[in-house]
Amino acid sequence: MKKVLPFLMTTATLLLVSIGVMAQGGATPFVGSTHNYTVEPESTSNTLTWSIVEPSGYTINSQTIVGDNSVANITWTNTGTYKLQFTEWNETTNCATIKELEITVSANTFDVFTSDPIATCNAADGVINYSGSEATTLITFTIDMTTANTGFSPNWEITFTLDPGTATLANVSATTGTLTESAGTYTLTAISSASGDGSVDITLDVTGGIYAAQSVVLDITSAKELTYNTPDVDSDDWTATQTINPIPQTSEISTD
Repeated sequence: MKKVLPFLMTTATLLLVSIGVMAQGGATPFVGSTHNYTVEPESTSNTLTWSIVEPSGYTINSQTIVGDNSVANITWTNTGTYKLQFTEWNETTNCATIKELEITVSANTFDVFTSDPIATCNAADGVINYSGSEATTLITFTIDMTTANTGFSPNWEITFTLDPGTATLANVSATTGTLTESAGTYTLTAISSASGDGSVDITLDVTGGIYAAQSVVLDITSAKELTYNTPDVDSDDWTATQTINPIPQTSEISTD
């Protein structure tokens, strides 16, 4: 009876962990995602081993002890159904308990993309007797996301850079999420979505000469969704260019 109780406790723990894993997506991950799997063994002094029955389609990055738990960190690289096993060998008797969880890995549908905004005139456009040789123009880049899954609404994250050419930039902001900047690289995290789709606008002020065209290039350098810890399925359509057209260099009105 003394050995049955720890066994039942371990079984209950694994069931609770399995439910938690499913809620977090570890039982139904996307290709490219990385997840932690946790079991509370009877004793961390026993021999503890994580394994997957199938020969490929994954990478077991680490197997560690965290407090009273054994934790496996796994990246899934191919679609398919896998059997994840945890084995605990008693250090004295060499008797083993094996726990198994079925993992179904599906194709990655998380995709982030952008496109060139429509060219615009600079802020001096149509202003009567505009004074000065420079103007500050507000521009907007739109970045979209889709997962092709209306039942999945992840928070997502991107990093991007902005190249203003000969102009200068200021007041970079986003319509949703939390934006930070470090050494010219911007990170926008916790972007919300609904029914498998999301969108965010990046706005900024561009200051440059009014008689020369200006171009600002936004380049996304990474993108991932945070719910399933999954990177973008590809890096297509990650660059957008906003063209700011000049106004004609017209002289002042003179008279005889």
